[in-house]
Amino acid sequence: MLPKRARWRLAILFGALTLIFAPGRSDAIPLTDDGSINVSMRAYVNLRIGTMAKQSTKGEDTCEPGAPCDFGGTFPYSAAGNILQNRYFLDVEWDHDLLPLVEKWTPDWMTTLEYTLNYRGEYEGIYDYGPSVYKNAFESQQELTAFLKQSPTFAPGQLEFIPSITYFNRHRLRQVATYRNRLFQAFVDMEFGDLFVRFGRQNLVWGETDVFRLLDNINPIDNSFGGFFVDLDERRVPLNMLRGSYFIGGVGGVIDQAFFEGYLAYDNTVAFIPGAPNGSPWANPLGPPTGRTLQILDAPPTSPSSLRGGGRFVFNVSDYTFTAASYVTMLDTQAVHFRGSLPTDPNFHQGVSTITAESTAPRVWINGAAMTTAFPQLKGVLRSEIAWFRNEALFKGPVASAFPRIGGSPLDGNYVANFLGPVLGGTLDTVSRKDTLNFVVGWDMNQYIRALNPAQSFLFSTQFFYRHIFNYDECSFGVPCQSVPIPQPNNSTRVVGLAQDGYLQTLLINTTYNNDIPFTDLTVQTTPGFGMFFDWQGMFVFQPSVRFARDPWRFIIDYSAINSGVYKYQFGLVRDRSNVRLQIEYVL
Repeated sequence: MLPKRARWRLAILFGALTLIFAPGRSDAIPLTDDGSINVSMRAYVNLRIGTMAKQSTKGEDTCEPGAPCDFGGTFPYSAAGNILQNRYFLDVEWDHDLLPLVEKWTPDWMTTLEYTLNYRGEYEGIYDYGPSVYKNAFESQQELTAFLKQSPTFAPGQLEFIPSITYFNRHRLRQVATYRNRLFQAFVDMEFGDLFVRFGRQNLVWGETDVFRLLDNINPIDNSFGGFFVDLDERRVPLNMLRGSYFIGGVGGVIDQAFFEGYLAYDNTVAFIPGAPNGSPWANPLGPPTGRTLQILDAPPTSPSSLRGGGRFVFNVSDYTFTAASYVTMLDTQAVHFRGSLPTDPNFHQGVSTITAESTAPRVWINGAAMTTAFPQLKGVLRSEIAWFRNEALFKGPVASAFPRIGGSPLDGNYVANFLGPVLGGTLDTVSRKDTLNFVVGWDMNQYIRALNPAQSFLFSTQFFYRHIFNYDECSFGVPCQSVPIPQPNNSTRVVGLAQDGYLQTLLINTTYNNDIPFTDLTVQTTPGFGMFFDWQGMFVFQPSVRFARDPWRFIIDYSAINSGVYKYQFGLVRDRSNVRLQIEYVL
């Protein structure tokens, strides 16, 4: 008999395959004559292939011919052409309107009573049958050995810990990154005239942005199955939440369609738990897990001290929609506190473990506003947001004199005296709480280009993001202390500097064609598209794609190319993750 975990994996796998290869319609399925019970589903299988070699963590004696050996932070090493993802995804939603069953016992002013159950199953196949670097530990042990031998503090006795270090990391990888089987959302909706209430595990989306978030930082984002290469809505993680909105309507003859919405979340779910563990293609480039730097992920307590919540007021004035919002949340980027390792830390190894990075999720207060308006004569929509993040947790360190030269020894005297020593002695706090100002303006427009598409318009959508860090901790010589604790290539002790002023531009272009399928009377909808991110530090992400749809089917091909000449936050951290995706999807 199969183990329980294997049975769940097969259930998700065969469930997704059954939905994908079964005939059907693209509408939700009504299970009752009156339509009070409906079921909707989405399933897909994808294949993502890396188009460039990862920045190597191997030594010269283990590098493959022609592979880069710059000792970058990506682990494990994966050559171009390796499969990075083979993901099976199944999402099933059950909606049940209870009001017809109980309306004779409910007051007339109760207009809605229904509940929703949402199941989600996910399975990643590369750890079972993918490239050897992901499905077994042999090559990982080679990398750990080569990396340890480069250190001036290397001692042969350190190698005896490699099997246990590898086992610890492989166990966690398979525990949290292979499959998940969850009752994803479960909530009850009630409406009493102008008052709407939703209670249960749910997602709540505010704001006007796409891809990146300002006012939409309510629910955590799960980056463990592909990072930003996966659609934002698919990565959003529900919280146990009480949410309500009250429709006010017109006020004073000027304000129209006004309503107030508030929520309260009692949950300890955060973005970085479980996260993408060591050995995953989507893990941060932290270098090989040699056991020298340990990681502890601390979830917030489920208590009143960790409550998240707030409210927003939305209203129309003429052709403009305005939002004013204030809420307390926990951001996706954790606070990272470095300290000396203790024998009680997970995976501690005497004589190897030196520093422990302890990650927590402090609460952040966000206040902001949004505005949207349409320009019919231009066939466009203007949208903007501004948000003040109060006491955002950033990383600080090391100080300027602690930066060794590129390629310098990890035992550089300044590093030991000004960073390693203070961290071990508890005198350097690497968590820095700063206020940040965040702003975005976006423009969406439909435009006909008859020479390219005589039947359908093109959608052009662009956003410009700006971020400023107040009371910025900048060291002398222009070296930032405000940073991200990610080693740069060729230097295991450096961090990636965080710019005080950040500028980011996005662009999306797509259109749709209806094409006849040869020798049939069927048509298929073809949507070519192009997406681009541009970070003004000098980084591009290009994402050309084409999507074919014939309800209930979707077939997607896209290519993500990261062109980063600098190793900076945030696209620069994954500059070796360029890939091509093929995905077949079934929507019901």
